[in-house]
This record gives sequence, C-alpha cells and structure tokens, in this order.
Amino acid sequence: MNYGIVAEFNPFHNGHKYIVDALKSDESDTVTAVMSESFVQRGECACISPYERTLAALSSGVDLILSLPVAYATASAERFAQGGVSVLGSLGCIDALGFGSECGDVDVLTQCARAITAEEFSPLLENRLSEGLSFPTARQRALRDMYGDAFADALSSPNDLLGVEYIKAIERNKYAIKPVAVKRIGVLHDSCDVSAQFCSASAIRGFLQKGESYEDYMPKEAFGVLNGAVLSGKAPADFSKLETAILYRLRTMSVEDFKNIPDVSEGLEYRFSEAIRTSVTLSEILEKVKTKRYTHSRLRRIVLCALLGITKQDTRFDVPYIRVLGFNAKGAEILKQAKSTAILPIVTKSSDIKALGENAEKAFSLECRARDIFSLCLPEAQACGKEMTDKLIVL
Repeated sequence: MNYGIVAEFNPFHNGHKYIVDALKSDESDTVTAVMSESFVQRGECACISPYERTLAALSSGVDLILSLPVAYATASAERFAQGGVSVLGSLGCIDALGFGSECGDVDVLTQCARAITAEEFSPLLENRLSEGLSFPTARQRALRDMYGDAFADALSSPNDLLGVEYIKAIERNKYAIKPVAVKRIGVLHDSCDVSAQFCSASAIRGFLQKGESYEDYMPKEAFGVLNGAVLSGKAPADFSKLETAILYRLRTMSVEDFKNIPDVSEGLEYRFSEAIRTSVTLSEILEKVKTKRYTHSRLRRIVLCALLGITKQDTRFDVPYIRVLGFNAKGAEILKQAKSTAILPIVTKSSDIKALGENAEKAFSLECRARDIFSLCLPEAQACGKEMTDKLIVL
C-alpha cells in the first residue's frame, strides 16, 4: 500500500520512525510525507532547514517528501490538515493516511469528525464560544454537551485532534484514502519528558538549544544529518533572532493591516494595535493580547503571518501544485505512478512554476520569502534564494 503522512519532522526522531515502520508492515509498502518547510504550526521557525529535514526523513525510511505550502503550514489544525490531505489526495495514488494517535481508535476519531460537522453541532458550539472560551476549548465542551466524554476526549489530545481534522478533510474532499491511526508510545506530544528511546521533538529542540545530548532519541541516520548541520553552523535555527524584525513589522501595521491577517477576528486587531503601542518585547505583546479566548499558538501564528506577509486571501486558494522535495527508489515509483493519476501538476524544478498561473506563483513566492527570512534564524545567516537553489534530494 501507498501510505501518506502529514508532518513537520522538527526534527525527525524515533517516534516518527516508529510510525513509518508501523505503516510499512510489508516490503512493498511505501510512505509519502507532506512536510512543512521553513516555519511550523506552533508559529515558529523549524529547527533546521527543509533540505536537512528531507534528507533525514528519506534516510530513515520515508520514500517521498512533498512540500506543504507555508500558508497551510502556519495555519490552524483544520487548515494544516486540509493542506496536507489535499496534497496527498491530489497525488491520486495514496491508499491510506497514517497518523500518530493517543487513543489509537480510528472509529472513534471518525465518529468525532462527523459529529463536529453535523448541523446540530453548530448551535452548541456558538453557545460555548459566547462564554468567551477559545475555539478548541469551546468545541471540546460542545462535543461533550452533545455526546458525552468519549468523543470530547479525542479533542483534548493534540494528535487525536489532528487525526479528526485529517478525517474531516478526507471526507469533505471525497478522497479514496483510508485513515489509519497508529497508537503513540512513549511521551506525549510537546512533552519535555523522556522515556527510554523516545522523547518529543520539543524536547530534542530544547537539548539542541542547551547543547545537551539527543543522539539516543533519533534514528542514527537522522542524527547524523542534524549533528552535521550543527557542526557546520546550519542549525539550530533560533526564532528569537527575528524579534527586532517582528517588532518593526508589527509597529508599522495599521488596524486594517491586522484585519487582513488569518485568524484575526472579533476585534482582535484592536487588541494587537493597543498592545504594540505599549510594549517593547514580543512576549509582552502576546501577554497583553492573550485572554482565555485566544490561545498562545493562535497569537504566535498571527504574528508569524504578519512577518511573512501571509494574508487571508492567501488562505482562500487551494493547493496549486504538488512540489517534490526529495525521494528514493520507491518514491520514484510513486511519482511514476502519479503521472497518470495526479490531478495537480507535479513540480520538481522551481522554474516549472511560472507556467502554472498566478496562484502557483504567489504560493511559491511566499515559500521563497519564508525561506529567506528563515535563513536569518540560523547560527550563520545565509543569503537569499536557497528555496530556488537547493537541489532535489535523490537517494
């Protein structure tokens, strides 16, 4: 079977390897990953470049790596999932989508996905939102009001929540893709704890920043790629290096500018405008804007989109192409098969994008801008243009 996954690999660790190996139970099975590039959903930069993360994943069992456009990679869970599933579904030859799951029960997650899209769910959600709760909390409580704890618990765990969004996207787009939940083992998502050979990507990023050992928690090949990037001054990327640039950008934005940023609604633009005028650090701004209605992740994504110039208009167009970052021999076979099944153009060279129309050019220009800004986060800043000059990785 041809399996797909949506991932950040930030960085690729033993937990990712476990999911890949669990999916590839037969020698003929393949795994295609749709991966965020320079920036990730938590509203920060990736710890290493998309080039190194692609190499690490291909070296550790993934067969084909495709790009998740930055307007999706820096969005809410729903939009993040929609982007990833659209890339996989448009390939036309992916049989199943695998994902890590706290509950490991795809039937429960499917029922949950259908419940929150049911017509009778909307009034319950609006009622909870009127209490001033954040959208994730309001949705979870509305689901509990409707169905009790069984479904609501699926929205309290980050991987299960993403799994629900993947299933929603598959069913909304009517893709012939089967969802497959791989029960997580080891530590929780974003946990700083370690367990035997497993720890979260967040913990590894913490080890990186502190200069502590992380070798035991990564496949040998992936560790070699990351360690090589560290030794050569290409990692770890540090988002805090952009703070002055972010403050400059925020201070030059009008209320109308903020209104045009994704996830800005309900007067949030005024809260940002007021906080920016009275703050001198990014953390101070975020603390002043934060209420129980708005999660830190949502606020960080808004700030990141402001920096990158991502607008609401950029989130309204569909994925315009399937962009290949790297592949191995099995991945080459998937691409060969996709030539007759894909419903979007498959891009292996940046020069091919010019012929694909305005939306494709706009999406790629955002990717190039994001990479140029990401390059300033590295220990040794790089010149512009890496998104266009990095070569396709073929193993």
